[in-house]
Amino acid sequence: MKRIVNKIALCAGALALLVSCSLDEVNTRTPVADTYYATEDGASDLVNSIYSYAQALYRVDIWALTDMGTDIWMVGGDGPKALNNYTFSTSEDYVTNLWNQCYRGITAANTLIGRADGIKAAQATVNDFVGQAKFLRAWFYHILVMQYGDVPLVVDEVKEVLTTATRVPVVQIYEQVIKDLQDAENLLPDAATQWGRPSRTAAQALLARVYLHAGQWSNAAVYAKKVIDSGVYSLEEDYAALWDPKNQKSKEFIWSIQGSANDAFDTERSWASSIFTVRYDVHAASYGMVRDIANGRPYRYFMPTRHFYTMLVDNMDWDSRFEKCFKWTWYVNDESKCKENPGAAVGDTAIYTPPFPVSAAQRERAKGRYRIEDINDYFNPDSPNGEETSGPREMFAQLAKWLDPTRVEVGLMSSLDIVAIRLGEMYLIAAEALMKDNKAAEGAEYINALHKRAAKSEALYEAHKVSAEDMTIDLILDERAFELAGECNRWVDLKRTGKLLELVRLYNVDARPNIQDKHLLRPIPTTMMDRVTNKDTFVQNPGY
Repeated sequence: MKRIVNKIALCAGALALLVSCSLDEVNTRTPVADTYYATEDGASDLVNSIYSYAQALYRVDIWALTDMGTDIWMVGGDGPKALNNYTFSTSEDYVTNLWNQCYRGITAANTLIGRADGIKAAQATVNDFVGQAKFLRAWFYHILVMQYGDVPLVVDEVKEVLTTATRVPVVQIYEQVIKDLQDAENLLPDAATQWGRPSRTAAQALLARVYLHAGQWSNAAVYAKKVIDSGVYSLEEDYAALWDPKNQKSKEFIWSIQGSANDAFDTERSWASSIFTVRYDVHAASYGMVRDIANGRPYRYFMPTRHFYTMLVDNMDWDSRFEKCFKWTWYVNDESKCKENPGAAVGDTAIYTPPFPVSAAQRERAKGRYRIEDINDYFNPDSPNGEETSGPREMFAQLAKWLDPTRVEVGLMSSLDIVAIRLGEMYLIAAEALMKDNKAAEGAEYINALHKRAAKSEALYEAHKVSAEDMTIDLILDERAFELAGECNRWVDLKRTGKLLELVRLYNVDARPNIQDKHLLRPIPTTMMDRVTNKDTFVQNPGY
């Protein structure tokens, strides 16, 4: 399903109000809903339209609201500063966009589910359509409840405009999400009909994640182990293989958000390949670098905190994951630009930005050959705890997981898929859930499986195996940072474990002065609050 075509304009009832569709549009719903949706092709297009809203979230919004402003990520030289600093308002675009895209997806899913009995297709095909819609509806609602808390729960197709809404308690949202995923588990095929669509095990994997967030430890462990033991997926032997653009269908990927290079269908290209980058084209320009495809568009939205670098460097002697998904050396790509090193050739080092201090001797050797900016250049070691940045946050060791060398133009964003659920996460869920369920020794073995892959040698693996006594929530959070960095989870992980305020205050120098209890929830968007007429009962989250 590389090309997701959204042929259907959905602007239905109450959710048309929620997502700001114009109420003056020509009504094409009756002929479309009553005829086209009843055909197999029409129902298929309706299902595909749901994916387009998931794809839109992975433009940039999902990263802004799930990684920014945490203990391991801070804003770089550009990007969502207000989210990082916790100075955003109820009209923050990222907050509004995420709400709108989720409810648009839910609207489409509700339409498909409500009309399933009238679809003229084989029952297995209809079951697959409904299974996909329920999986995606659950996925959208899970995102909403994590971010906003109590939200409107709409599960039926709405055929008239409503101007009131009701916020439903989180526990009831989770009940619906779990029911949808249990239904999807029963309806979806063992193997997805196309790459990018969920299968039965994908529903089980999302159930494992949801059960973990709902605090149902036993169920989370059961479902994570179901996926691990299914034989459908396996861990890549080499962590670096996960981020190889030629490996888009990795044996570890459970469900991916599909990219597309065909802009004729108004698909949303992902910004993932650009938002973790640095300004190599400016800072290494005189050493022979110009902006190119391989190194990405230098948007530098996300910068690791000094705390995260310290964590990674402290484990780098044995753990290979840091070196396999971060980048701190750039090479000459235009020798005609080598003003500082006239004899340099393409492929020579142009700039070196290690996340650790460089010796005076190495700096001396680099003179006239390449530029060095180390951890003490992008952070000021003389500031309190060495956390304050020294400059414009433009050069640092960057996450390279999402770089896309397949782009055909320097200015284009990425058309690669983005993995949304993978097997490595199931190991982490199993470990945490078992620990919480007083089975720490069993949980430790799932951490050790990831350590075995990460370790640079068998001896180093043996030296860094964990035992039941090592299993704490702090260890789990560290392991999730090492394994899942930049994969849209950190803010949620800190929130659900009760660590958000504590760790952000300790390690995010920008957010420290501003983060408050109210920031455990995002605000309901102004656009929503303005449109409901029952303002006495539909109230904003506390503190906003």
